[in-house]
Amino acid sequence: MEKSDFPQMFERAYVALVTDRAAARGYKKGEFAAMLWPWMNPKVAATRWNAIRDKAVHTGKPQSVTIADALRMADALGEDVSYLMVVAKENVRKELSDAGKKE
Repeated sequence: MEKSDFPQMFERAYVALVTDRAAARGYKKGEFAAMLWPWMNPKVAATRWNAIRDKAVHTGKPQSVTIADALRMADALGEDVSYLMVVAKENVRKELSDAGKKE
């Protein structure tokens, strides 16, 4: 991913942050997915969460995160979405800063 694609880096950092925090709370992948989309079949929800976290089977790229899904993720963690976004943004800035120092 190019350094100039900050929005994409931010999205991936947000997903990584949510994934880490869900794991720290002891949520299994499928359990967390069911919390995000309780109206879906649990297997479908788990597949969707996997596509967001890693990559979609049909494209080989991670699925984008909608604002609605970002809110669902924060709510499932019991955290404020704006706080999580600030943390993710700072993580990307730090990553870019560290990468700049290595070059």
